[in-house]
Amino acid sequence: MITNLNIRNCVRCNKIFMPVGGDKICPDCRAADLKTEEYVKTYVRDHPGIMINDLIEQTGVPSKFIWRMVQRGQFEHSGLRGAEYPCSNCGKMIKHGIYCEMCADKLKTNAQKFAAAMNSKQRVAESNKAHAASGKTFSNSMYDALSSAREN
Repeated sequence: MITNLNIRNCVRCNKIFMPVGGDKICPDCRAADLKTEEYVKTYVRDHPGIMINDLIEQTGVPSKFIWRMVQRGQFEHSGLRGAEYPCSNCGKMIKHGIYCEMCADKLKTNAQKFAAAMNSKQRVAESNKAHAASGKTFSNSMYDALSSAREN
């Protein structure tokens, strides 16, 4: 019997591993990332007020890695300076995440409106399906509705 194993290659070292959740890197690379993150956090703590460009240069850690830490909010109250980047939607300068607060709120509101519209559409479809299962046509249903309205 063949079972369906969930395995993939690590995007960094190409080693085969069994991912947990949506992991794209193996446990060894994840551990190396955590060690690098600790090194960077300690460096920032030991150098208060350091500029982000200096941090990248002095630690030798790739800028992409450090900016990803910034986006996750790992330096919010650390005193790291110059760690602002543009909101992905409007361009306003932010210190964590990918959207500014205003764009995140708009996105959330639009997602809620979309979900409500989809729920409404689904209820109408279910109602139409139930109606069709009753064997009545639309015109018969309208006739029944008009008749019951006249009786009242």
